[in-house]
Amino acid sequence: MQYVLDYILSAILGAGLFLIMNSANEIAAENYSMYNGDMVVQEMLTQTAYLLEGEMRNMGVGLPETERTVLWADTSGLGFLSDVNNDGNVDTVQYFSGTPGEMLQTMNELDRPLYRRVNGENPLMVGAVTVFRLRYLTRAGAVLPTPVAAGQLSEIYSVDITMEVQNPYAMARPEGSVRAGERNALYSSSLWQQTRLSSQNMRR
Repeated sequence: MQYVLDYILSAILGAGLFLIMNSANEIAAENYSMYNGDMVVQEMLTQTAYLLEGEMRNMGVGLPETERTVLWADTSGLGFLSDVNNDGNVDTVQYFSGTPGEMLQTMNELDRPLYRRVNGENPLMVGAVTVFRLRYLTRAGAVLPTPVAAGQLSEIYSVDITMEVQNPYAMARPEGSVRAGERNALYSSSLWQQTRLSSQNMRR
């Protein structure tokens, strides 16, 4: 009888240890996947942010001081003038975000393209974002309502940029771990905020 009890007790302990090890392996695998996802997302965000920040800091390059730099400004897009190639010709540059419906090829339902268009040519997708938001401030720090009225475009002194990028590839979550209102998949994400991005040429 004692042997039977010992056997039952050993089986219970073994099952408990197996469950603990299995749970630990799942947590380790999840953390590893999230870490790799974070690295991928940060690289994606850095590339997009580098292009965006550099070009916006050069708004108005090559323009006479009497000419307006910003052509239009809204929450999710901006158009401005700049000599992009330093060839003496003024270019029209636009940045704007698309809609999630344009990126059905990704698993992330929040993904949307970020476009760059120069001189009215076909827009080029320069990144995939889940958040792209712009705010415009005057020299005194007042926030201009968007879309900025034509008569107030010359008041724009600096731009606040908020941009988030998430991994387009999801890591599924066990059904039992998803609470009400939560997404059924995990996406690594990275947020970039550039506050008070001012071009030295925006004096118009």
